[in-house]
Amino acid sequence: MLLDHDDDAQTAPRLLPGWWWRGGDAVGYGRLLGLGSLLISGLALLLLHPAQVHWDQLGVLAGFHLVAVWLSFALPWRRWSPWALVAFPVTSMAALVLVTDAAPGLAGVTVAYFVLCFAYTGLFLPAHGSWVLLVPAVATYFGTLRAVTPELAVRTVFVAAAWVVLAGLLNRLQTRQLALIGQLRADNLTDPLTGLANRRGMEVFLAEAEPGDVLIVFDLDNFKRLNDEHGHAAGDVVLQTFGRVLTQQLRTRDRAARSGGEEVVVLLRCGESRCGQTVTHRFREALALACPGVTFSAGMALVTADRPVQEVLEAADRAMYSAKHAGRDQVWVSTGDDRPDYCVHRHAEYTPEATPVGV
Repeated sequence: MLLDHDDDAQTAPRLLPGWWWRGGDAVGYGRLLGLGSLLISGLALLLLHPAQVHWDQLGVLAGFHLVAVWLSFALPWRRWSPWALVAFPVTSMAALVLVTDAAPGLAGVTVAYFVLCFAYTGLFLPAHGSWVLLVPAVATYFGTLRAVTPELAVRTVFVAAAWVVLAGLLNRLQTRQLALIGQLRADNLTDPLTGLANRRGMEVFLAEAEPGDVLIVFDLDNFKRLNDEHGHAAGDVVLQTFGRVLTQQLRTRDRAARSGGEEVVVLLRCGESRCGQTVTHRFREALALACPGVTFSAGMALVTADRPVQEVLEAADRAMYSAKHAGRDQVWVSTGDDRPDYCVHRHAEYTPEATPVGV
């Protein structure tokens, strides 16, 4: 899994400019974590005025952090594993040890910053990231103290347990939030009745259409009469069956959407037009078995480089209406030029060799 922590749902304004977040949210907050360790150390120096301070060491440390932040903008974070993010809390904790060495009077003052390091780990690293961070955290924690006593060692056990629990809780909350966002996005693009994409989802996959793909517009025949005679519940069952059977006939790279009412749009990623005839024939047979007496009319059009996809969709829709006007239960093909559309499937007939699809 590659590192990708951009949150598309993030809409709250940020205090820092957009370039700061290059690499994603996790990298941007990692930079803040690193600079924060310097900020909290500077604040402690300002408030406590320790007697002994090695300013040259602090200067080198500050320069190192600034260079590290600058390098973080050049590194290919998105190509790396999320585990690469552990560099931010480890570097921040190591900086606290060096600050304590340069200013011994700050020993034990900045240990609360370890909580932020584990909070960052829980939010942005994979599950169990806190356990990976635990060993360097305990080692650097001891490095920020004047001396390690038995009492302090026992206290560290409870402190370390709190770190791990905090990171685990945040990781679980983050996982649930991302799952909820993913489900909401899927629901926003899915038709609840048929399980196919809705109009929003259709717009998404139409934007991905390439020359050579085939667009098919399906429309159930006499659907209004079905609703009038048998009720809308029966119509819903037919639509559900239609969506399920159609999904079974498509490949994973093909796309289908309920564009409205009893109309369905399919994008075949097949690279040649004949596959549209094959799919519609296979689908017709499967639908006849699953829902006897239910038929459809369909129109096909080939995506080409010289026509916008919306224009191709309109051509397929016109071909579908040609099938309706010619008697229903047919599949017609748009020629894509001034020639009239023509039929390739009529009722149970299937003779693609006799009537090849032309564009």
